[in-house]
Amino acid sequence: MEIIALKCPNCSASITTQTKQCEYCQSDILVKSFKSLSALSTPEVSKYMATYRSAASEHPDHKDLNTSVGLCFLRLKKYDQAIAYFEKAQAENFDDATPFFYAAVSRLKGRKPFLLNRPEIDLIMTDIQAAMDIEPNTEQYYFMSYIKRDYFKRKFLNTWPTWEEYMQTAVDNGLSPADVEEFHAMLGTPVDIEL
Repeated sequence: MEIIALKCPNCSASITTQTKQCEYCQSDILVKSFKSLSALSTPEVSKYMATYRSAASEHPDHKDLNTSVGLCFLRLKKYDQAIAYFEKAQAENFDDATPFFYAAVSRLKGRKPFLLNRPEIDLIMTDIQAAMDIEPNTEQYYFMSYIKRDYFKRKFLNTWPTWEEYMQTAVDNGLSPADVEEFHAMLGTPVDIEL
């Protein structure tokens, strides 16, 4: 992976993409999850995005920069822009599930799955499955369960594995009520199931 010089998005100290945290302000340099941005205000997210976009304009194929920009757009609910950056990060990427998972989140555009058309659902499921193929985790199993429950079950469509099987796998892997609440907060949809 190419190492790029940039400024810390929080304090503007000179750093590189190889640095995990700024040695001065202890901020994460490249964000890798929605959770890391959820506590930031909109102006702070915009500041992070400006840093990442500037570096990404000079290095358009850097997957971590594209993922970070995509996460900033997702946090700001600019879903189409987020999808574009996550798709750039997906190119020739076979070792990081992050851009696939968050592309799927972005494709919902804050809507419940039931309201989407079948091609949109198929794209979402393709991204979730790609993330699961790379590095499966509880959040992905729950997401697939949610899609299958809210879209397929509500429309009386058969699907396999069922939403219950994905939910059981998520629970077996440690899914908690707090995880479910955090997931739906990220999606912008209400929690509609109890564990």
